[in-house]
Amino acid sequence: MTQSPATSPRPGRRTIGHRLQRFLAPVLRPIRDWQAPRIHRWMMHEASRPTQLTTRPALIIAPHHDDETFGCGGLIALKRDAGVPVKIVIVTDGRQSHGSVPGTDIEHLAQTRKREALQAINILGVTSEDVHFLDLPDQGLQQLDEARRNQAVAQLADLLKTFRPQELYVNHRTDRHPDHEAAYRLVDSAVGESGVPVGVYQYPIWLIWKGPCRTSMRPEDLAGALRLDVRAAQERKDRAIALYASQLPILPAGFVEQFQQGYEIFFPTRPSA
Repeated sequence: MTQSPATSPRPGRRTIGHRLQRFLAPVLRPIRDWQAPRIHRWMMHEASRPTQLTTRPALIIAPHHDDETFGCGGLIALKRDAGVPVKIVIVTDGRQSHGSVPGTDIEHLAQTRKREALQAINILGVTSEDVHFLDLPDQGLQQLDEARRNQAVAQLADLLKTFRPQELYVNHRTDRHPDHEAAYRLVDSAVGESGVPVGVYQYPIWLIWKGPCRTSMRPEDLAGALRLDVRAAQERKDRAIALYASQLPILPAGFVEQFQQGYEIFFPTRPSA
């Protein structure tokens, strides 16, 4: 939606802000990279409360290939160990992850990421029959036209009505990545359209890491977190993460370690019926 002239930022002020951010980036990024894992550990061990694994069927929504493993890999593995049905949806085609790397073959990259996802998810105990790829445009979820957006919502709603999970896991609604936040909105619309009573839990991926410093965090973003002990599945989760060889080299230093601490964080948003 285009902002009205009365509420739109002045072009000059916006340009100055962007230039200032670029100028300060070499200073702010190292601060962020040092601070983010510390905030994550605080959130994981002090600002959250423990929760127990359930035997409820679960649907996992990942904006990109790897988000399901980073955010929910331990939960997926433990549920499958208990014989609990789990299905996974990967929303985008993943072809823009190397958009700033000259000479990238995006068609080959898209196929590589899909192959990596199937291999990683298989280690967690989910077979390819239970993995669904929507293949929506990577870095383009916010720009979907109405017809394609409605189609995506309908696909998700149909899966909800067919599978009827009791738990749904999706990235945090303010996860500091345009595709992630757009994916949350698609899922929220699909839950409403489906009419399926399902508990919705948000998992953080970029929520902390994309904030350049502590003052950028909104306290409400970290309120009400649940902490799941996944140490029994951490070795398998680590092996699954390692299979995303196309992605690991382009992630910030220290980023992966926040998902290797034996716990996963979830924010409940809808109570199960």
